Amino acid sequence: MKTSLAELHVLIADDSSAQRQYAQQLCTDLGLITIHTAANGIEALKILQENTIDVALVDLEMPIMDGVELIHSIAHHKLSTNVIIVSAKDPILISSVGTMAEADGLTVLGTFKKPLHLDMLQCSLLRFIVDLQTQGTKLAEAKLAAIPPLFTGLELNHAITHGEIILAYQPKLTVQGLLLRGVEALARWQHPEKGLISPTIFIPMAERLGLINALTHTLMTMAMNEKKKWQLIGLRFNLAFNLSPLSLADEGLVDWVVTLTKKYDVLPQEITFEITENALLNELACAIRTLARLRLKGFNIAIDDYGTGFANAQQLSRVPATELKLDRSLVHNVSTRPQQRTILASSIELAKNLKMLSVAEGVETLEDYKVILELGADQVQGFYFSKPLYPDACKRSTNYTLLIRTFFY
Repeated sequence: MKTSLAELHVLIADDSSAQRQYAQQLCTDLGLITIHTAANGIEALKILQENTIDVALVDLEMPIMDGVELIHSIAHHKLSTNVIIVSAKDPILISSVGTMAEADGLTVLGTFKKPLHLDMLQCSLLRFIVDLQTQGTKLAEAKLAAIPPLFTGLELNHAITHGEIILAYQPKLTVQGLLLRGVEALARWQHPEKGLISPTIFIPMAERLGLINALTHTLMTMAMNEKKKWQLIGLRFNLAFNLSPLSLADEGLVDWVVTLTKKYDVLPQEITFEITENALLNELACAIRTLARLRLKGFNIAIDDYGTGFANAQQLSRVPATELKLDRSLVHNVSTRPQQRTILASSIELAKNLKMLSVAEGVETLEDYKVILELGADQVQGFYFSKPLYPDACKRSTNYTLLIRTFFY
């Protein structure tokens, strides 16, 4: 499933060379890599027949075969399912062609009067990805319903209440100097019979079964306990903890967290709560209310997995976040992908403009680290520096220098 704009295959059909180049440049600015162009409807049909095209951007006024005919042919021959319609003609005409396209079974992502603007194109293409993910989620749920679950809800509840789910901690280092600045707590379930179960499996199930708050409370208490132990041997670094989007709707969460940190003598400013970018899409008011209260109490807020969802700069500016975590999909192999480097650079610049700390996740090679260093990110995290470590690995060190040596195998 395609989860980013860079993965999309787009066709631009426009008889004007200048307009084609302009639209192509907009696509390039958004990070798209596979861009086909056609000067008329006949050329466009040939490209559609020979390639898999996710979105066709169609101008209505073209010689040989105009845009109306092209759109009808696309629908009739099922050459693509998504179109964006642009024209210099009257907006009413453009809209009516959109209605025709939808009646023919196509998804119309946008109908625009020229000139096409970057934000218009971006919103339209992001809508395609959202629709694709929604379809994928429904398909995955249908498949999941047909497959016997790996474990039952009773087993998961037992694991939560009997300490089978524990935490490992992955270091976060400064890009300049590679100094330890924090660790991220990551859940691990070692099932007594079925072995290690991925959090990508048991956390969504905890959310579906209404066990996520119990899991959050258990793991957060565990994390605070470990942090206090580290403090007693002189280690005062930041601790990052992931919050489910569902937890943001828990009205008692903030007060509970404040009480917990006081119990373990942990300073709020040394705690960062991470939420995924997509958590901002639903119930935004509720999410911001909880996040704002956490910030008022002194806690830090990180937007996790940035680059995999659909939050834009305006939406991010509404969130009281202090940190932007750049997803592995933006970081991995960036040293060999110029387009990806451009996207990563703009994301780091966005974080700076929003006064946020930028953290590059998933760093696995020296070459990628060098790019991140050059682009000016603040912190790095990934297997190149250290895998997640269990608490005992941290306890063996009594100062920052020894702890960092432990992190580098």
